[in-house]
Amino acid sequence: MLEDALTPRLKRLLKSRPRLIVIRTAEEIAAGLLERHLSGQDRTIMVAAYTERQKTGGRYEAQGRTELDLLEKGRSVILISHDPEQMLVPEALAGADGIITVQSPNLAVIRKTIRMLTGRTVRNLLPADVEGLSIRDLTVAIRPGLSSRDCVINLRRISHARSMPEEGMAAIPLEQLAMTEAVSVWAFETLALMRHAADGKVDASALRFSCLEGPPGTGKTTVAGALACSAGWRFVSTSVGTWFAESGGHLGDVIRAARKFFDDIALSEEPVVGLLDEIDAIPNRANMDADDASWWAPVVTFLLTEVDRLRKLDKPIMLIGATNHYSKLDSALIRPGRLERKVSVLLPALDDRRRMFAACLGERIDTGGIAALARLAVEATPAQIESWCQSAIAKASVEDRPLALRDLMALVAPPDNRSPETDRGIAIHEAGHAVVAHALNLPIVEVSILRLGDMGGWVKPKLTDGLLTRGDVENLVTMVLAGRAADTVLGNGADSGAEADLEIANTALRSAMLDLGLYGPLTNATTSDPRQWNNGVSLWTAIAAELDRLLDRAVKIVSRRQDDVFRLVEVLLVERVITGDRLAEILDASHAESPGQADDDIEDRALTPGRI
Repeated sequence: MLEDALTPRLKRLLKSRPRLIVIRTAEEIAAGLLERHLSGQDRTIMVAAYTERQKTGGRYEAQGRTELDLLEKGRSVILISHDPEQMLVPEALAGADGIITVQSPNLAVIRKTIRMLTGRTVRNLLPADVEGLSIRDLTVAIRPGLSSRDCVINLRRISHARSMPEEGMAAIPLEQLAMTEAVSVWAFETLALMRHAADGKVDASALRFSCLEGPPGTGKTTVAGALACSAGWRFVSTSVGTWFAESGGHLGDVIRAARKFFDDIALSEEPVVGLLDEIDAIPNRANMDADDASWWAPVVTFLLTEVDRLRKLDKPIMLIGATNHYSKLDSALIRPGRLERKVSVLLPALDDRRRMFAACLGERIDTGGIAALARLAVEATPAQIESWCQSAIAKASVEDRPLALRDLMALVAPPDNRSPETDRGIAIHEAGHAVVAHALNLPIVEVSILRLGDMGGWVKPKLTDGLLTRGDVENLVTMVLAGRAADTVLGNGADSGAEADLEIANTALRSAMLDLGLYGPLTNATTSDPRQWNNGVSLWTAIAAELDRLLDRAVKIVSRRQDDVFRLVEVLLVERVITGDRLAEILDASHAESPGQADDDIEDRALTPGRI
């Protein structure tokens, strides 16, 4: 992992004395691993890893000051943390000769690790074999004394166990399944064709093999199973990861495992739906190097040949692929005649959520209540919406009473025991973001004061396609800092709730200055010294100056539009979640009542032109 992160300049930096190096890791466990590794390389270097904040006298104290004292004695110091901004003293970051970011191990790093450990090259390790595995998983799977084959089998076993569906899940028909509109249209169109093909009313070639694509957890496998259930067809499923887990990873065994799936479909005496999951694990031949191509070419060729064989059988067969990464697929796999129809299985949008609640609840809840539930159910999957409705209906039935809106509200947006004061403070913060975004013509998808993980609320901007300008970046950062501006101007002052905002603002400006060349110098991280980034001005100084300037810009907009902020706060405290259209409706109505505010709109946007 460290080798992968080191540029020639950083390698020279590590060897020179005395130096102060800060290493940022992706996981806590990686910090400890690197501490042990580097301490064993050179005992004259002080290496310390910090992964937990320490309390002294009831207050959290930053770490690393003791180690910095060793620099005066000519010792080099390396400080390691997964969160150096929170864990380390500020002077460690400000005075570091270099900051090294060690990413989570990618496929190439894992292959190299196995090769170093076993002395044997690994050619058949798939992205799907390691996707989502933690460093702890990798240290369990890759151990001294194992062969490269043993290591690969261990990785596949862990990955396969993580992705196994829960047992006992019965298939349900499409009619009982909550789906987005796009998926529903495809599913019922395909179902009609399948029934006609089974009855001999249309030729089996009318069935178009399809590929379900979308993020994990959106129900791709469930949709395929429901389609088979509604049609009364047999359902056969497999995955590329299963082929490798069952075969030990040898080329011939992998092809035999794949042939078993295709033969099961081809020889079936009844109509069949075949699901081929994780197809992005089959790499795109256009992106393979010569070594990978020599191993993978037979697998890819076999897969394409088998898909063609099923198509030519002219039997009632519906083949469906599923992937989380459609863009990684080999173009030959998704061309006409193969998995030709792309179906996006995504999280439901507002209208989809409203329709799903209505379908599940019928006349039990009025349209106003269903609209409120749809607004609150952000980030919910169709299965989650269905589960909420079934649970609420069952609870009301057990208590022998009609279903009430409060039953569903308790599930969709459970109370988090925040005080009214805390709720109002969060609403002020999020309203600040939203009002400034509206003033700068930045489109917003949703504004919420619901808790989501560590977030007390959020504003979700809609980022349009296109190249970024400096004005775009500054508009975005102004909007991000507007929560802190609202806290300061209209709330109880700055607090720790803006931590994530500050991280986004700093990252955006650093990228614009050091990677995108939008602030003058065209050097990047590999060719410039952050301490002398622009004519003697350090990168940190330049970022700090921009943050101050853009925060001041946000403060001015919030101060001019405080009536808008407070109007939005009152709406958020009642509705909890509002859409971008609802936001525009609230703010545009207030501007119609105060025509003079149009001049403020022009002034806000003229400060920094741009688009986002």
